[in-house]
Amino acid sequence: MDSYPSAPPPPPSSPPGAVRRWWRRPGVVVGVLVVLLAVVWGVRSFFGGGSPEKETGRGDDRPPKATVTVSAAPEPTGPPLLVGKGLEEAQEVASGAGYSVVSHDASDQDARQWDADEWTVCFQTSAGRRDGGRPALDLGVVRVGAPCPAVDGGKLPWPKMPAVTGMTFARAGEALGPIGFRRVEPESAYSDVALPGVADPWKVCFQDPEPGKTVENPQFGTVYLKLAPPDAACPERAYATLRPAPTP
Repeated sequence: MDSYPSAPPPPPSSPPGAVRRWWRRPGVVVGVLVVLLAVVWGVRSFFGGGSPEKETGRGDDRPPKATVTVSAAPEPTGPPLLVGKGLEEAQEVASGAGYSVVSHDASDQDARQWDADEWTVCFQTSAGRRDGGRPALDLGVVRVGAPCPAVDGGKLPWPKMPAVTGMTFARAGEALGPIGFRRVEPESAYSDVALPGVADPWKVCFQDPEPGKTVENPQFGTVYLKLAPPDAACPERAYATLRPAPTP
């Protein structure tokens, strides 16, 4: 008989294939912690959380950009009076007052205004709103030097050539002044008589244009007046001889 007591039985061992507790696996614990940190970081970013660098002052420390406030242009209080102004000046005045400008030929010719400095405003009306909501003015214009028609789109009331025959050259010049001719050219009515340096007292015998003729664009035209000396009668025809040579 054995004098020693028998040894206690060993503890039961885990059965083959048994799963170990997950918290006892260091690799699994580290993986779980990484996932949790990623979730926390995503939640903070979604709700506006800043980065640690910005929160600690180590990130971008540039000052925020200034906000520029653009105020709307003030509404014009009323259209400026442009009738009588040149089209170019009218455009500048209207723009300064907050208005856009369109223009058209105020006569029945329907000409285009390629050269704004060659037109004068006769009429102005409202043209609604253009160019992003700006109020617009529609200007009826005529060529510089032309008379305004009675109504927008009407015929130009060009003047008639007045009769100046029988007048002195000085008086004829005064009568032709309102027409606006570019030049008034004196000539001798006699082929053998020269004009003096000052022909004011000489009388008008013939005129071109003729009396009553419509004068269009007189600012570009010239009047030709044929004169006779104060002490001589007018010839029957222009360029006649006052003192014909004696016949042999």
